[in-house]
Amino acid sequence: MRFRSHISSIVERTGGVIAALFIIIATQVLQNIGDIRSEDVSFVIDKGFFILLGTILILGICIASQIFVWAKTWISIEDHAVVIEKNTLNKKKNTIGIRNISNINIEQNLFEMLIGTCKVKMDTNSRSTADSTDVKIVLKKADALRFKNEITRRMRMAAGGATADTDLDSALPRMDTALDVAEEGRTPGPALEETEDYDIRADLGDIMKHGFFSVNLFSVLIFLLCILGTVMGVAEALGRKNLMESFAGAAAGIVLAAVLIVSALWDTIKDFVKYYDFRAKRRGDRIYIRYGFLKKVEYTVPVDKIQALRVKQSFVARLGKRYMAEIINVGMGDDAEEKHSFLVLYSTEKQLKERLALLLPEFLPAADLKVEPLPKAVWVVWIFPAAVYLLCVAAGAVLCAVVLESYQSAVWWSAAVLVFSLLCGMVLKYRTDGMSADGTFLKLCRGYFGRQYLAVRYRNIQYAEFSQSFLAAACHVKKGMIHLLASSADTSHSIPYFRGDTDDVIKNGMTGSW
Repeated sequence: MRFRSHISSIVERTGGVIAALFIIIATQVLQNIGDIRSEDVSFVIDKGFFILLGTILILGICIASQIFVWAKTWISIEDHAVVIEKNTLNKKKNTIGIRNISNINIEQNLFEMLIGTCKVKMDTNSRSTADSTDVKIVLKKADALRFKNEITRRMRMAAGGATADTDLDSALPRMDTALDVAEEGRTPGPALEETEDYDIRADLGDIMKHGFFSVNLFSVLIFLLCILGTVMGVAEALGRKNLMESFAGAAAGIVLAAVLIVSALWDTIKDFVKYYDFRAKRRGDRIYIRYGFLKKVEYTVPVDKIQALRVKQSFVARLGKRYMAEIINVGMGDDAEEKHSFLVLYSTEKQLKERLALLLPEFLPAADLKVEPLPKAVWVVWIFPAAVYLLCVAAGAVLCAVVLESYQSAVWWSAAVLVFSLLCGMVLKYRTDGMSADGTFLKLCRGYFGRQYLAVRYRNIQYAEFSQSFLAAACHVKKGMIHLLASSADTSHSIPYFRGDTDDVIKNGMTGSW
């Protein structure tokens, strides 16, 4: 069966172009608003006509090209592959093996909610495409669920998880489509989300707690500074004689400040709304996760594709002794707008272990693995880089003090702040970093104000490297780096300084030579 994406995908792809053109027109109008006079209205109208004509032409070309690509792109499911054909000027045929699919997920933004469509996203076990989704298909919601179920059936068959259609049907939830109802002459069944039970469901209180412990203090500071700067700018504009010209001249600054304010505000409150109605469950060898308010997402994660478990604490969460868990794998959290792959929202240590026991018991032993702190000899290792840093700060301060004689006090205060920041960073790093290794897991801990743990099985490490400076060799300590099959943000993870033969433990675990 060959089919196309829903035609609404054209609107989604051209929406960014429309918004960009609108911003350009609005900026031009704001910049020239002071030149508008009653006697040159005709010039403004003529200029606006040509701008509008050019905008319509560009938009028409974009839409026409997208319609052409949409009409010439077909998707089909073969026995062991998903095939995407683009018969445009340059014909292209992509074949994705079913057994190589790591994730198949469903996403629904606000626009798609209004028109009843969904976005199906598929990813493969490929490092080269780990930073982006391999396939995105927009379908009606019922057809998207039907397509997802069909691909999941074939993935199970390819992995040997089921041998008959009856086994597959019993393992997957049923979702009636309009075609099913018409062919079988029956009434539609209940919606999927109304019949499926989840092991974990977050209520409004859980979401509020998670949002509070996720607050980024740096974003809050930026938000407050932007508000203060905007208020001061508007107050200065109101104090001028020509109010219209003052606002026109400050328009660009006000728009920029508004963008910064909105961005900082969203970064502060996003976790209060992004994970609305968070649900998760474990069924067999799959974890099912769904959440969202403005954008709904549904993840289906094969457990054998999970590369590592990450447990995080923000600074606020560290003070409140709360933890949240994420999973690292190819296909979940690889897009720019999906940088986090949540598994457990912020909760107490006891609740975290209880939820891991339900969703990912394979990594539960790693939660109990105690992290060994950095060896005290690390202070000796840090002497050389710290000395280089202090010399650079001192040289820079002396140079600035000579050039800027009237600002010598500010220069020396700035140098003192840089030195104090270095000392604070070293103390915080020493008190936070650590690692541990047992027969199954390597557990790393990094951070300064916040804290982040990473638990990974040795067999999931792609390769590891270890190094020693001359001071580290003298102190008999080492550090290293491990690399995983994941997006670029999660590929490399540094191993803090350690003493002993932990590097041999990691090597033996990777090769299986215990």
